[in-house]
Amino acid sequence: MTFLAPSTTVGTYEFLTTDLLHDPTFNRWSQSQIDQYINTARKQLVMDTGCLRTLQQLYLTQGVEQYIFGTVTGAIITNGGTNYSGPSVVFTGGGGTGAAATLTQSGGAVNTITFTSFGSGYTSAPAAVISDTGAGTGAAISVGVISINTYDVLDLHPLWGTQRYSLDWYPFRNFSALFRQWTASSYQRQPVAWAVYGDNSVFVGPPPDQSYAIEFDTIILPTPYAVNDTTTADAIPNMAQDPIPYYAAFLAKRNAQNLGEAESFFSEYRRRLLEVTSVYTGRIKSQYEAGILT
Repeated sequence: MTFLAPSTTVGTYEFLTTDLLHDPTFNRWSQSQIDQYINTARKQLVMDTGCLRTLQQLYLTQGVEQYIFGTVTGAIITNGGTNYSGPSVVFTGGGGTGAAATLTQSGGAVNTITFTSFGSGYTSAPAAVISDTGAGTGAAISVGVISINTYDVLDLHPLWGTQRYSLDWYPFRNFSALFRQWTASSYQRQPVAWAVYGDNSVFVGPPPDQSYAIEFDTIILPTPYAVNDTTTADAIPNMAQDPIPYYAAFLAKRNAQNLGEAESFFSEYRRRLLEVTSVYTGRIKSQYEAGILT
């Protein structure tokens, strides 16, 4: 096994990959090609093992049942501030665009936020920048986003007061039959179930009757390395990194039509996957019935 340092960078992967290919000076494959193969290999590893697992802290929005990857999911007002007469908000950062909302105030304090667009392309929560036509000050809003890099969702845990509970998972067909008989405008309550829809969204049901803080237990795809990035440490756990150079070498050999050598590298990649200790846990319908937690 090739043990990689905890601070593995693209340079480390380049060295290991070009060593396997006997091309340390990038004569046969350019550095940008090798880096592209490395990024593809990192993505493939996560899809095969689920090793990059993240709890995303989000907010559900009242009356909204579908949450699409890359969008703002909701927000809560953490401080109403004082002296507001005409508050407004814009969202900046987070890697995406298009999120928009309106605010209202009561007694000079910001008291509601209503989204008119949840935007798209977000990798992290944008900052909510509040302004006012008057002398308002001190208001603050916390925003939730489900990252566009989300590959899969394993479990949902809303917060109810001081309690964190788990929603039951259903295949979407069953979920729709059980929880979507009424429209969100006619029936809302505390969510008890969820389902994946397509490859980029989840539904919760019944539709929330208020904003809820919630944890999404997810697998996310790694952010690609930039060419010549020698400083950014890989987010993929060190114990799972070993197969990556072999898949990158497989891609390089396949590109060169050296199919026999490509197959050899792919076989080695598959063998080393067995040594990755992270496992793809999947979903269980209900932790309360299954008797096991993952």
